[in-house]
Amino acid sequence: MCGPTGIGVLYGKLELLEEMPPFLGGGSMIRSVERDVSSYAELPAKFEAGTPSIAEAIGLGHAVDYITQANLAAIHVHEQELLKYAHQRLKEIEGITLYGPSAPHQKTGVISFNMEGIHPHDVAGVLDTHGVAIRAGHHCAQLLMKRLDVIATARASFYLYNTVEDVDRLYEGLCRTQKLMTRRKQ
Repeated sequence: MCGPTGIGVLYGKLELLEEMPPFLGGGSMIRSVERDVSSYAELPAKFEAGTPSIAEAIGLGHAVDYITQANLAAIHVHEQELLKYAHQRLKEIEGITLYGPSAPHQKTGVISFNMEGIHPHDVAGVLDTHGVAIRAGHHCAQLLMKRLDVIATARASFYLYNTVEDVDRLYEGLCRTQKLMTRRKQ
């Protein structure tokens, strides 16, 4: 959301939140403490253990305002256009495997992929030297990696600040990566 890390929002049905136990303890989230029993404060304090992340909350508020002003529907359309274009470009690269739905409208602004014979961390490292930032690894989804029978994937993300030129730089960087890594293996 373009906001700071280390903060999030818990949104849920009131009845479920009231039944749900907090996952952290401390601070103003306790109503009373007895030797053998404690009771929690009313919502939302029940889930706000310890000192609040004040700077992060202010930053998150500004991020929400920014996204709202940018218009969520417009952001979605922009992401979809970039995804469609990225799918077209990346499919031009021989030996690339794209994961997930093939129709961009069925996904968010993320493309997970692998390049035949090149470890995803190597792909990310080479792209980094060309000014293209991606993620590589398990992406907190080791069970999915096992299901896909891969050790990891590379992942490119697109958002409101990305452009068609960014997709082209990714494509060009992947082509360079492929040439470089293929030469090294020979």
